[in-house]
Amino acid sequence: PGIHWISGGYVNSYVVDGDDGVTLIDTLLPKKEDVVIAALGEIGRTISDVTAIVLTHSHADHAGSAAALKTQSGARLYASEADAPAIRGDTKPPNPPVMDRVPFLKPLLGLMPRPPAVEVDEIVAEGKTGLPADLRAIATPGHTPGHTSFLLDRQGGILFVGDAAAHKKGTVSRGWFNRKRDDIDASIRHLAEVEFTVACFGHSKPLRDGAAAAFRRF
Repeated sequence: PGIHWISGGYVNSYVVDGDDGVTLIDTLLPKKEDVVIAALGEIGRTISDVTAIVLTHSHADHAGSAAALKTQSGARLYASEADAPAIRGDTKPPNPPVMDRVPFLKPLLGLMPRPPAVEVDEIVAEGKTGLPADLRAIATPGHTPGHTSFLLDRQGGILFVGDAAAHKKGTVSRGWFNRKRDDIDASIRHLAEVEFTVACFGHSKPLRDGAAAAFRRF
């Protein structure tokens, strides 16, 4: 209850609906703000109800519509210190790790739109309090230097994984966008230390039951 999944094609965004307003977790690709706004309307909310935008990382398919949604809502934007420069437009977002495995795809990556620059209002870090909707930040570097997952203490725990991992039919994996690397695997093991029932992924359907056990099996 109060958690809504927005599918933007191959990437997902999530809504946490609470008494103090709406928190968005990731924002889809650039120019997809209308998809998010339409989804808000389906649950009886408007863009003006959005008080916080939380980004798992700086890639365009997750931060792409953050600038437009922040401008229209007046929400505060939360992201990690390591990924903030790319979100602000000071640096280019890093290539996803999959590019190390398939370098011939790099020219295609160059065709992907860069996310419009947007100011980061609040830096998130594991152990830091004060996040919206009582979210808890979990450091999961690897996919990007500052990739962060978020845990919500509802319904036995709801984990917003971002691109730290993926799953297929309940089997957790690194995901096609990552590769076998110590920091990526360490982040998945770190998530396996946490208690949660549901896992919401950036590029997989939500895993609605027994999610923590699936991470431990990995």
